[in-house]
Parts: sequence; C-alpha cells; structure tokens
Amino acid sequence: MAHHGPTIPSSAPDFVRNCVDLLSSKVGGKVLGCSDQWFAPCDNMIQPSVPIFIPDKYVDTGKWMDGWETRRHNPAFDWAVLKLGIPGYIQGVEIDTAFFTGNYPPNASLEALCAEGDPELGQLLDDGMWTEILAKVDLGPGQQHFFATTVNDKRWTHLRFKIYPDGGVARLRVYGVAHASWGSFLPGELIDLAAIENGGVVVGCSDMYFGNKNNIIMPGRSINMGDGWETKRRRGPGYDWLVAQLGAPGLVKKVEVDTNWFKGNFPTSCSLEVCCDQDAFDKRQLPGADAVWRPLLPNTPLRGHQRHFFRAELTPEATHARATHVRLNIFPDGGVSRLRIHCYLPQ
Repeated sequence: MAHHGPTIPSSAPDFVRNCVDLLSSKVGGKVLGCSDQWFAPCDNMIQPSVPIFIPDKYVDTGKWMDGWETRRHNPAFDWAVLKLGIPGYIQGVEIDTAFFTGNYPPNASLEALCAEGDPELGQLLDDGMWTEILAKVDLGPGQQHFFATTVNDKRWTHLRFKIYPDGGVARLRVYGVAHASWGSFLPGELIDLAAIENGGVVVGCSDMYFGNKNNIIMPGRSINMGDGWETKRRRGPGYDWLVAQLGAPGLVKKVEVDTNWFKGNFPTSCSLEVCCDQDAFDKRQLPGADAVWRPLLPNTPLRGHQRHFFRAELTPEATHARATHVRLNIFPDGGVSRLRIHCYLPQ
C-alpha cells in the first residue's frame, strides 16, 4: 500500500521508541535560516515523511534531492538554525543521509539554547548563546545515524545544526519529551495528558505497519489516512494494542477515539484500560508484567471516519484512580487517527 509508514530499526536506541520528534514540521518545527541551500532547501530536512529518491528528476540548480544540500567547497562548515515545534528535553538525535552517497557531510554537530518569545535569526547568531549537546560526530553515506545527546535535563527551544564542511542531509529528527507548563492551566481544567505537547508519548504497540504509533497523539485532526496509527491485517486470533504514557499522572474523565479517514479499515471495536506504574513512568517505558490494569472503557463498537466521545461510559473505578498509562485495544486490527485522554491533575 502506498501509505506504508516508516519502521524503527531493531538497532535503534531506546530514545527513538520512547520519545517523539520535537523538531518535525508536523508539530510546528521551523527553519529560521541557514548558511546555504543551493541544491536542496533546508525545510526538507524536518519533514515527517521518509526520504525518497527520483533518479531522473533535476531542477535549475542541479539534481533534485529530498533533504538539505549545500554547494561545494566550503572552507569551514554550513549551518542551520532551527526552532523546535515543541520545546522540551532532548534525549537524542537521528541524522539521516539517505540517498546522499557522494555528497554527504563527513561530520556534524548540534547546539541548543532556550529563548523565550520569538527571537529573530539575527538575535540567535551569537556563539556565546549556544550549548553544545552533540559534539562533532562522524557520518557515513546513505544511512541513519543515532546519537544520544550530552545534555538531556534542560529545556530547549532552538537548535543550531552544523555540517562539516558541506553536503547533504536528508532528515534531522530530534527525539525528546515536551516540557509542559502546568501553571498555564486553570485549576480543575480538563487536560489532554496523552497529547504530545503536554508530554505524552506512546511507549509501545503491537504493530504499526502502516502508520506510526506517535501519530495518534499529534496536534489537530489527521490530514489523511497516513497521519494516524494503523496496523496490518490480522490473519489469526487476537487484537492490536497501543500504550500511551501520560505527560503527568492524572484522573481520566473523558476520552476521544477518532477514526478520521479510516473508512474501510477502522477497528470493529475498542476498549481502554489504565494503570499506575510510577517506575515505568519515570523510565518512559511499558509498564511491567505485574502492573495492575483497570478497565476504563468496555469493548465498544466504532464507526469509520468519525469522532467518538466517551464520558458516561467510563468505569467509575478507573476514573477515580490515579493513572500514568492508558492502553488502547482495537479489535481485531485497523486504524485510529487520534486518541485524546482528558484528565484532571491530582490535587
């Protein structure tokens, strides 16, 4: 199928599985400026899509490439200043040189800063403002490179990415966890604690063959079928599942399950469970085998291409219990575009 989504390499570090891309254009990431983009625009580098290669496509400046590519013969380095779509704590990065084989940069580094408001590019060029979070590393041709960052306990808003001395990078993905400002919410206000912007992250799922698991907690409604979580067709017994870790422990009071754009491939039904596992929460991982899951929503029919809201249907036992994780079970398989878990923060 044309909308087959990206898979996570088995060798990828934990931060790829347990964090979200804070730089992606899907969550509002932006390129504020760069030293050069002669062959391919820097905006390509922060797209959520998998890089592609079209052998016979050329443009006025040369070969069309799905990434950021600068001209040759730079005596020092090229740079790009980027604004995170969601400020947060960065755990690691992915530098993908897909299809850049004779024109990749041999080295790269990354710096970060935290700037309030909306500073312009000129205000961000002072070298003294930046903190190095990834020292100069080696890169190879046409491959994904994963690197843990050296400073992961500080909130960042902007990045400066350097390539040495020049060349092309297909994608830069910055994995982390959003920094939520709980003081900005009113006392007693319902908060979607699964949302990526509130620190939510999907820590595991049974399958994501057609659509990435983290799509389900993205802002707004899905733009097409590829912008949701979708599993392959199940040919045996069982069902598919997904576990979302909340941005903070909460009391679940309202749930939305949206099957937007899934018209012939939505799940027949779904159920929801919650658990409280502080150790798993602190480590951003799936709850352990001894975790106690409480039924939140009994197995309930779903319809295609529709928002489903559940409040009265939620079990009182679960809505009064502190939750750190929510498990969505879909029967037997299919696609869900968004999952919203509206909670009260415990007093």
